[in-house]
Amino acid sequence: MKRQVNLFFHALLFYSRIPAGKIDYSEENLTKAFRYFPLVGILVGALGGGLFWLSQWILPVPVAIIMAIAFMVLLTGALHEDGLSDFFDGFGGGGCDKERILSIMKESTIGAYGTIALVLLFLLKFMLLVSIDTAHLVMVLIAAHASSRVMPVVLVNSSHYARTGNSKAMHTRKRTDGATFLIALAFGMVPLVFIPWQIIVTVIFVYAIIAILLKKYTEKKIGGFTGDVLGALQQFSELAFYLICVALFPILK
Repeated sequence: MKRQVNLFFHALLFYSRIPAGKIDYSEENLTKAFRYFPLVGILVGALGGGLFWLSQWILPVPVAIIMAIAFMVLLTGALHEDGLSDFFDGFGGGGCDKERILSIMKESTIGAYGTIALVLLFLLKFMLLVSIDTAHLVMVLIAAHASSRVMPVVLVNSSHYARTGNSKAMHTRKRTDGATFLIALAFGMVPLVFIPWQIIVTVIFVYAIIAILLKKYTEKKIGGFTGDVLGALQQFSELAFYLICVALFPILK
């Protein structure tokens, strides 16, 4: 149990800004901590959903949604949004030059592609969430944040790490063990029991398409994935979840 708590704290410290206890750090432990990545998503979605639920009683729903989005970004330190912006900067500005793409993604500054991507990302998130019935919104946030975090684990286990030098995502160079993958999958799937099965089936299908296309694209361009690619995949998947809910919830009423 102590080892599992240590792995969970690894996940909290690396994938969020939620305070955690002291950890016995190692790269191996950080790789195994992937098993709790979707659990971190459950926490982020639950806290963001909780803020929305409280805020909606005294504020207009659109304002409550903006507050929830901002709070969830703060909870993760914009880790995945940063990955998305770096992804678009790198692949948008690097052309077909692998080293140029990797170099751009590692820069601390943000370019035009990344800026535009972030603006569109938050506009889409807001418009999609404001289109979902408030009765479903809290569970949608929890399920989206949990299930979308399974997809980076899938990519780590099906592709190759593209960088050769030191980087923040070096722990993703090795594939996870079977137990880590299954635990991550379980945590990602648990919140889906509160979502209509038609949406679940559609989400799984769309997630697979996104992962396959992104894998083929990044392997062709840079030979695999980076931490920024994983962040972008999480954001693409989260957006897809909201879009599917917007499309199907009215039909299922």
